[in-house]
Amino acid sequence: MLAEPEHGRGKAQVVDRPGQLAHILWAASRGDLGRRNVAVVWMLFGSGMRVNEVAHLKVSDVFYRDGALKEVFIIRGPTTKTDQHRPGFILARQHREALIAWRGQRVTEGAFTSEDGSYGGLDGDSYLFLGRRGKTWRRLAFNDKKYKTGSGEVVTTKVCGSLENLVRELLKGSGLIHGSSHSGRRTLATWLDRKDYDLELIQLILGHRNPDMTLEYIEPDLPRIKAAFQSIWSGVKVPNYK
Repeated sequence: MLAEPEHGRGKAQVVDRPGQLAHILWAASRGDLGRRNVAVVWMLFGSGMRVNEVAHLKVSDVFYRDGALKEVFIIRGPTTKTDQHRPGFILARQHREALIAWRGQRVTEGAFTSEDGSYGGLDGDSYLFLGRRGKTWRRLAFNDKKYKTGSGEVVTTKVCGSLENLVRELLKGSGLIHGSSHSGRRTLATWLDRKDYDLELIQLILGHRNPDMTLEYIEPDLPRIKAAFQSIWSGVKVPNYK
């Protein structure tokens, strides 16, 4: 089991170190749909996407017509929580290999393939991530969900509960007891912060309009913060109270 790091109450648990993420990926790779599951995990952790955004991805969103995998792609506004387009990134070698491997399985098993070989052999208009019942491939199911915006407006959106549940079970099964699909975004933000990347860059990657929202995603590294404060205030003398 993975060690359980401290995490904020009600917040998705952050993966604390690379070895933990490697274990999650290993656990996700088990089974007939292991390639799909690993690719899903990478979209959450590597691109910092919300699970519903991942569920809405189409093949043409991440692959060019000639089959090349994009490094930067557009997360379409209607599929996002903010209804705004934003860039997504597929830059890590392991992330890219995972998507290529998943495409390879789909092509081999004839899961919504293209007639002309475009997009590396897949139908560009098909959803990137599919479900399977028996030997039949199908798109993931979406249900209506209502939530309140910050202004109090009630909005209805299409959510993919099956993918949300899958990710939660994958994380739990690998030992991340309080993990959820949001663990990917929070982990990415936290690790970038610990590498001293500035808040503006993290905000861009996560697609937040408000920097304060980005701060909510960063799991505090208390030893580092403590060391920083001790350093900057080391020359300040405590008053001699009487």
